[in-house]
Amino acid sequence: MISIMLTRTFLIKMTALCLVISMCLIVSEVFVRIVIDDGMEYNLEMWKYARKLKRVAKHSDQGHQHIPDKSAFLMGVNVEINSQGYRNKEISITPSQGVTRIMMLGDSLTFGWGVPSGETVSSRLENLLNNSRKDKSFEVINTGIGNTNTEMQVASFLDKGVLFSPDIVVLNYFINDAEPIPRPTKNIFMKHSAAYVSFSLRWGSIKRLFFGGKQWFQYYNDLYSNENESWIRAKDAISKLSNYSHSKDIKLVIVNYPELHQLTPYPFDQVTIKLKNVADEHGVQFVDLLPNLKDESESDLWVSQQDQHPNSLACKLIAHAIQKALVKNLQIYE
Repeated sequence: MISIMLTRTFLIKMTALCLVISMCLIVSEVFVRIVIDDGMEYNLEMWKYARKLKRVAKHSDQGHQHIPDKSAFLMGVNVEINSQGYRNKEISITPSQGVTRIMMLGDSLTFGWGVPSGETVSSRLENLLNNSRKDKSFEVINTGIGNTNTEMQVASFLDKGVLFSPDIVVLNYFINDAEPIPRPTKNIFMKHSAAYVSFSLRWGSIKRLFFGGKQWFQYYNDLYSNENESWIRAKDAISKLSNYSHSKDIKLVIVNYPELHQLTPYPFDQVTIKLKNVADEHGVQFVDLLPNLKDESESDLWVSQQDQHPNSLACKLIAHAIQKALVKNLQIYE
């Protein structure tokens, strides 16, 4: 009898505990979705981007890709993905006669995170090129996908991008493009809980600040050690892209985007030198954007105070710099 009563008491307590935990989880989820999520919370917006607009790619070296014909409101702007899986207007497989087709490879900076579609680097570059010479026609295709690295971008281009027969390929490179290919999470809370995403990433920042985790500048510099497998794979991908481009008479340009946390003095000059050496090794034109941005106040170039992606002003400056480089180095108006 006593044993039965103890068991019953234990079950009642466990049930009560489960109910309390469930209520706490529900309240936390509601709090984050209603109070914290104002549509400009960087981590939550990136989480929504992955949930609403991305899927696992068929080929593992591509990691993930956009879901065609999907749209979402993210980081304050409308994002529309076309039938080819690009944040771009619909494009034909075969370019129109007399049109110079430029394909932009890259990650969320190329994609235009937090920037209206008409103000991305690709859109601005296309307008600049076409408005500068009425006797020439240019089409700039934005193939940027957030959270991709150089290996993924090149693999996607060689699988799909080549079908669009570009005349010029611009590899838009950012310092985190030497990271490993991200793999889908198996954490069910990370997949479905806004509260978990918000609190876990905040906890990660707290750990780095108070418990000696790697700071951002140390993390980035460590990516470019000669032994880092991901940097080796990034260099191999650039080699593949260069070899293919040369074999098809495609003009290739590597554009290096600076890390916008700190422009002066810039803490990653050695990374820029390493990337330029790779470009020089393969005879590829190299454009460093730092000189075009370093005189600006860093925060004036950010999407928001917590999101250091290039905003509309930064995209404008970048597009002008790329246009000048294409005219000077590739003589695209001739």
